[in-house]
Amino acid sequence: MSTPPSTSARILIVGGGFSGATAAVQLARRSPRPLAITLVEPRPRVGPGLAYSAVDPDHRLNGPVATHTIDPEDPGHLLRWCEATGVLQRDPGAFSATGKPFLRRRDFGDYLAAAVHEHALHNASGSRIAHRQALATGARLAGGPEAGSAAAPVELQLDDGSTLPGDLLIVATGNPRPRLRPPFDARLAEHAQVWADPLDPSHPLQVPTDSRVLVVGSGLTSLDLISTLLRQGHTGPIEVLSRRGLRPRPQSPDPVLAPGAVAPRALDLINLPDVPAWLRAACHPPTARGWTRAVRDRIRIGLARGETWHAGFDELRNVVWRAWPLLPPAEKRRFLQRLRTWYDMHRFRAPPMTDARVREAEARGQVRFRAARVQSVSAAPDGTLRARWTDADGDQERTFDAAINCTGLDAAAQVADNPLLASLMAQGQLQVDPAGIGFAVDEQGRALGRDGRPKPRLRVIGPPTAGTFGDPLGAMFIAAQVHRSVAEWLDVLDVRGAAPEA
Repeated sequence: MSTPPSTSARILIVGGGFSGATAAVQLARRSPRPLAITLVEPRPRVGPGLAYSAVDPDHRLNGPVATHTIDPEDPGHLLRWCEATGVLQRDPGAFSATGKPFLRRRDFGDYLAAAVHEHALHNASGSRIAHRQALATGARLAGGPEAGSAAAPVELQLDDGSTLPGDLLIVATGNPRPRLRPPFDARLAEHAQVWADPLDPSHPLQVPTDSRVLVVGSGLTSLDLISTLLRQGHTGPIEVLSRRGLRPRPQSPDPVLAPGAVAPRALDLINLPDVPAWLRAACHPPTARGWTRAVRDRIRIGLARGETWHAGFDELRNVVWRAWPLLPPAEKRRFLQRLRTWYDMHRFRAPPMTDARVREAEARGQVRFRAARVQSVSAAPDGTLRARWTDADGDQERTFDAAINCTGLDAAAQVADNPLLASLMAQGQLQVDPAGIGFAVDEQGRALGRDGRPKPRLRVIGPPTAGTFGDPLGAMFIAAQVHRSVAEWLDVLDVRGAAPEA
């Protein structure tokens, strides 16, 4: 990627996963004038990030090709790439029984890298996209406590000691890496048969086929790892423990398509209708419990007229970014404590081929999902692992040969593991949102500092805004969030020629 010219408006995007990639591409496509866009990402490639750096062939997107693209205005972009590269022809296992393809996560990562490279070479605005392979460690914003004599509204500090000047800083750091936390003993991070980070490609899942395996957490990652074990010929028992014993729901049924056909579906999460009337009328003021009743009523009505539960649920899911801000902070926290697991299991659905393989193992008794409150997982003197939990049958203690941490996202790790975010928090440029799962931003995505005021040169996108918008977690929702934001970013930069906002 070429170096951006210094005369262009300079945009610094920290994070080179899906959030950063879609921001860079959409800016380059929609700006009326050339921009200098720099993606700061320590990985050698921009695009795959944490989520799509998986190398295991069993780890697939949990949505079909038609729902994934780097730009919502071009819903066929991914499909064209698939056709040009022949990736689906090389992966016959990608197709569900109804003909919908579910790409391998590593293939989607390749697509994102290719899309950024394509737009770095040529784009409608003539913008330049550069990748600076470095770790951002701090930033100074004009008017901030450490502004000093910075020559630009933004000055980004890198781990090699250099700095990058910019006119707008976009935080696109995505989700933090999984880390070992209670109920796991911290010392298990060094245990050879404990997978603290199940997404780490340098620590592939390899255990003796007859091993007794403990999985803590029952979301999509657990299904991926269980599927991997089963494909490798695993014959030992696999115990999956989670607070409620829930597991991701299956995809919605579709009409059977001709072999190899792809159902066309427009990705339109930008100009959606407002919060549906059945939800708005549920309760005043809105409460998590009242909305839950309303969703259940909507699903029952749909079932009575021949729909599946997916239709009513998706009416809510598609407008969460508008509905969630209406809930008072106390209701948001109540939802996160009591209802989030139920929402997530319906929201993040299993790829059909993964779901089928795991259910077959369940049917023969090899895999068991159990509702349990896990007290501890620790190493025994002989090198095995001892787990203690309480379930419907009382207190339990079992011995396992291997354990996999699938406890999910750790919001606290966003700051603990990221020096840039820690620096911005220490300066008061960022603050934790009232729900406690991300950073506070306004409706335009401007960071709200410790003083409660929006920071005009600092934007946050993607998963770190979950506390404000509820669900900017899947690729198509992040892409839509960016699409809604780009015009405002360009206004702040005033690329039409007027002096930018100070």
